[in-house]
Amino acid sequence: MPNSLKCSAAPAAKCLAVNTATKTLSLALVDGAEVLHFYETAETRDQGNLLLNHIRKALDENGLGFADLDVLAVVTGPGSFTGIRIGLATMRGIALAAEKPLLGFSSFDMFAAREPDAVNIIAVESWREELYFAVMDEEGYPLIACGNEAPETFLERFRRELPGNHPIRLSGDAAGALAALLPDAVLAEEEGNAASVARLALERFCIAGGDYPLPVPYYLRAADVTISTKPVRTLRGQ
Repeated sequence: MPNSLKCSAAPAAKCLAVNTATKTLSLALVDGAEVLHFYETAETRDQGNLLLNHIRKALDENGLGFADLDVLAVVTGPGSFTGIRIGLATMRGIALAAEKPLLGFSSFDMFAAREPDAVNIIAVESWREELYFAVMDEEGYPLIACGNEAPETFLERFRRELPGNHPIRLSGDAAGALAALLPDAVLAEEEGNAASVARLALERFCIAGGDYPLPVPYYLRAADVTISTKPVRTLRGQ
């Protein structure tokens, strides 16, 4: 993704956003509508160091430190338990050390297509091959509670809870699981990533302002281990 990529209608402020919850790790450093640095990879080994190294690279290449940022953002899940913990622990540590607000957004928020006059169905797959579904309107508000279920079971619930004919937009890293079952639905042309999360964070930060509680993991079932409340190491010299 080129650095000239724009985040449409984003307020003027600097944001560092990361996603380690889904199958593709992404990081974005944005200044208003301009994406200063974007990184994306499907690499899963040593995600903690990979994330820290690319955060350092993003800041160094733009001559910035944490003090120059206005807000931080992180994807809280659902998705990979390990990835969720890495992203949250890293960004919590940076937020506490730099005294910057940290906003959390779900994987569903990140993937939501926000298509006007359409129902957005978001499908996310965990590393355990579990499928999570959510339904949002064009503003990103949930229409049906999310759940972990088979595609056929979800569609039965969808048709029961939201009857009628609705234009449907499919998005998320598991959207293909529903595509064959919803032949009239339109697949999102672009998938959400950390740049999408940065835009959401800037919108919320510049409209609402104020202090924010540290985000917590968004698990749809109990995790094997819990996230540590101890601060993690941050980048030296920032």
